[in-house]
Amino acid sequence: MAEPGRSGEHRRATRRHPRARLVTQVEATTLGRTENISVGGVLVLTRETFQPGTEVTVRFTLPPDQFISATGVVVHTTPAVSMGIHFTGLKDADRKGIESYVKQTAEENRASP
Repeated sequence: MAEPGRSGEHRRATRRHPRARLVTQVEATTLGRTENISVGGVLVLTRETFQPGTEVTVRFTLPPDQFISATGVVVHTTPAVSMGIHFTGLKDADRKGIESYVKQTAEENRASP
């Protein structure tokens, strides 16, 4: 995930992992929905945000039907709007599923006019 304190455009230009849009319900001690995902982490839209440094467990379903439960740490927040969570405990099968989803989504986006 991006470094705290950096502007949104700077973060997008220097990301370590490709991202894909993912809209699904996510549970991270609170309920929300994902905005995007990478093997590095997930951006969660939620009214109940946590302070950076908070350890969380996120649970969500990656299309078509891969259930993921991973530990992470909040790295940045926009209070009452969103929080970026960096995965700290992601199973290999889940990492491969996310990599595949991001790659497939990027290919579909390139194919769309």
